[in-house]
Amino acid sequence: MQKQKRFKVIAASVILLSGMAFLVIAMTRSTSIRHFTPASLVEDGSKVDNQRVQVDGLIAEGSSKWDAANFKLTFAVRDRETTATVNVIYENQLKPDNFKDGGSVFVEGKYDATQNLVVATKLMTKCASKYDGAESATPTDKTSYISE
Repeated sequence: MQKQKRFKVIAASVILLSGMAFLVIAMTRSTSIRHFTPASLVEDGSKVDNQRVQVDGLIAEGSSKWDAANFKLTFAVRDRETTATVNVIYENQLKPDNFKDGGSVFVEGKYDATQNLVVATKLMTKCASKYDGAESATPTDKTSYISE
């Protein structure tokens, strides 16, 4: 009788742990998103067609168009090292204040390889001035850190 009870507890534990492992694996697969540069996305585009992707690059000069009436922002993300670009549509959201041609951008959305287009659900820009070193931190002839 003791062996039968122990067997039931072990069987229930194995079933419970297997179910939990399955859920963890299933949730990880559904939330994982591949990250690309524009060059690597253009190169491997057919492999991720109609899938969610993340793209990191620079806003191509002269490519951005903002339609304020329809809350629609279109632009191209260019690679930092090559001339490769990926087109982006960002709809039903406000345009970020620091969105400027040539600025750094991070886009997440669904990729359409036939149009080389990301329909973005997330758009983040980086303000370079916040990350540059402060010029006043380096001493010059006119400044001194020693009080006299």
